[in-house]
Order: sequence, then C-alpha cells, then structure tokens
Amino acid sequence: MKVKSGVLAAFVAPCLPIAAIGLPVVVHLPPYYAGTLGLPLATVGLLFSLVRLVDVPIDPFVGNLIDRTHSRWGRYRPWFAAGILIMMAGVAQVFFASPGISAGVAFAGLLTMYLGFSSAVVSHTSWGAVLSDDYHERSRVFGWWQTANLLGLLTILFVPPLALFLAGARDATVGVHAMGWVILIALPVTLLLNLGVVPERAPRAAEHPTLKDIIGVARLPLLRRLLLVDLLANLAPGLAGALLIFFFEAARGYSAAEARWLLVPYFAAGMLSAPVWVRVARATSKHRTIVWALVGYAAALSVTLVIPPGNFTLALLGFGLSGIPAVAPLFLLRAMLADLSDAETLRTGKDRTALFYAALVAVQKLGYAIPVGLSYSILAIIGFDPKLGQANSPEALTGLVIMFVAPPVLLSLLAALIVRGWPIDAEAQATNARALKQ
Repeated sequence: MKVKSGVLAAFVAPCLPIAAIGLPVVVHLPPYYAGTLGLPLATVGLLFSLVRLVDVPIDPFVGNLIDRTHSRWGRYRPWFAAGILIMMAGVAQVFFASPGISAGVAFAGLLTMYLGFSSAVVSHTSWGAVLSDDYHERSRVFGWWQTANLLGLLTILFVPPLALFLAGARDATVGVHAMGWVILIALPVTLLLNLGVVPERAPRAAEHPTLKDIIGVARLPLLRRLLLVDLLANLAPGLAGALLIFFFEAARGYSAAEARWLLVPYFAAGMLSAPVWVRVARATSKHRTIVWALVGYAAALSVTLVIPPGNFTLALLGFGLSGIPAVAPLFLLRAMLADLSDAETLRTGKDRTALFYAALVAVQKLGYAIPVGLSYSILAIIGFDPKLGQANSPEALTGLVIMFVAPPVLLSLLAALIVRGWPIDAEAQATNARALKQ
C-alpha cells in the first residue's frame, strides 16, 4: 500500500523539532552547562548520561501501554500528543536554565524532556510502521522520516549563529535560548498538522500484549540482533559527534564555530542521500544496504585522519562525506523492525508493534547516553582539558584523535558483520502481510 506524499509530509513534520533537540543535547548543551552555567565537566558528563539510563526502563512500559490502548482518537495519537506536551515542558526547563543551576534541577529538566521524548517517539515510529505493510514502502516511509530528522538537525544548526548575528553578541546563552524558542514554537504547530492529516489504520486482529511480554521480547533472537545492530550503529557516530568540537578545535586547529559548521555538510549529505539509499534498498534489500553503508561510514570517517590541519575546505568535504553512509542504518533498521513485528504478530497472535519500537527507542537512548559520559570520562583520565585547546599535551591530543576515529570505525564494522544474512526479505514480508490480512 502506497502512502500519499502529502500524508507522509504531515506525518514527518514533527520530526523537525523533535530531532532538533538531539543536536543541542550532544553538541551544544554539555559544553554550555559545563562552561556558562558553571557545572563541573565530570558532573555534566554524568548528568547527560545518567538521565538517559534512568529513562531507558520506562520505554518498554510506554510501548506496552500503547499496544493496549483503544480510544476514539486512535492508538497512537493520544500518546504522541501527550509526549509532545511533556517534551515542551522539559525543553523550557533545559534550554532556559540559569547560571548556578544545581545538578538536581538540571537532572529534573532533562528527565522531563526525555520522558516526553519517549512517549512521542515510540508512538510516532510505531504509527509509521503501520502506515503500510509493504516491504519497500516501509523503506520509503522511514526514508521520509529520516530526511525530516536531518532537516531538523540542519535547521537548528543555523539558529545559534543567526541569533548571535542578529543580537550582535557572542554570549552562548543567546544561541541556546534561540534554539529553545524555535523548538517550543515548532512542536505544537507540527503536532496539529500531523493530527489533522495522518490517518491510523485499524488495529490488527490480535491479542493485546501483557506485562509479561515486556520481559519476553528480550528473548526474541531476531529482535536482540536488530537492537544490537542499532546500538552499535548509533554509538559510532555518537562517539564522533560527542568529540567533534574538541577534535577539530584542539587536534586540527579550527575555532569552535568552524567545528560546528562542519556539521552542515554532514547533515546535508545525509539528507540528500537518504532517497538514494531507499532506491538501493529497493534494488537489493534493506540489510545488504545497511552493510554497505556501515562499511562506507568506517572508511569515510577514517579519511578525517589525513585531512591537513587548518584546511577548512578539505575538512568540510571530508566530514561531509561521512554523512552519506551514516544516514542509511538509522531509518532502514526501523523499516526492518516493522517487518519483524509483522512476523511476530503472525507467529504469536499478539500485536506488539509499539513494544518493539519502545525497545528500539530505549537502545537509541543508550546510543546517545554512552558517548558523552564515556568519552568525557576517558578524556579526563588521559588529561585532556577542553579549556586548553591546542595547548593540551601531545599525549592528550593523541588520545583525543584515537578516541574520535578508532571506536566508531570498529563499532561500524562489527554492526555490519552482525546484520549480514537477515532472514526477512521482500518475499518473506509479502507472505506475512497476506497471512495477516486473512
């Protein structure tokens, strides 16, 4: 079943502000909290990691509740709307925090934002999984989803420098507040568009999952395999992103502003290449395309080691190159999970779509949580001081370079090995879809 482009556009519209939150959380907010707001670097790393870890166990319960929901507004709409509203409350606390904020208050704001994120993203991706039951159409649905995510990231990237230019200031607070306002305005606008246009397919005739199913999903070999691939595929760019500014500023001699601009070609390349990866997956299969993309990302990121320090043009091209393969696993794994959900519904008689996507969101949060906490802690151990920049010791700078490239490359190659030989292809999904309609 083909989904109309207008419906897809309305469906993915909220991805712009939701994804826009992700970039500041990894790139802007940790240095801002450690610098302008005055929290110690180690405390910031712990807070931004711990809040994700605390929030992770909540996702499966949210998914289970969504699968059990019946309302006049549908299964996914109520949870999606509630998640957006909670997220807005958290954004207001996190982006508009005052200097001297305590660790407890900072943690509470981050937790509120992530609780809303859980409800919104689990319900939204589950909703996307049931927009179509066609193997290739699901790649298209989540290709649009990923393109909108990258557009949101790319858009928010321009907000701080534009705000600083208009305000005639250099205070990081201006840029952080501007990002907060953009997100707070865009969330309700895109939510209303989504709710007014996007339909919900009638729930499949299946039993409702029970609380025991939350534990049971961890026993499914294919689900565990897919979740592991997603974790590794998120950790790879997550580690590189967490160290992006430090690497290009301290090890390659760019300013922090120039380092942030390197994200423009990275996200733009990913956004423009997403439709190409959809076509590649249609011509071959989703899992083969993911293998090629992961190997390509490992190769592209390695290229950054040979970029001469101070050559900003080559840095733009080189880091932008890594954005092309990085995008494919992020959305194709979600399309693969929709196929797996159909196979499990047929096998067990229970529709656990939201529970499966909740597990994926939980793993995604781990992929976001681990890089900042792990990399910042290791940098502290090897003696790297972000305030010193290029004045750090040669040993600290060498450790920074190794951390930026080696772990992401190894994790990408490991993920490629694990996803090889995935059993659900287009023919298997077509068979499952026909059986579920009977």
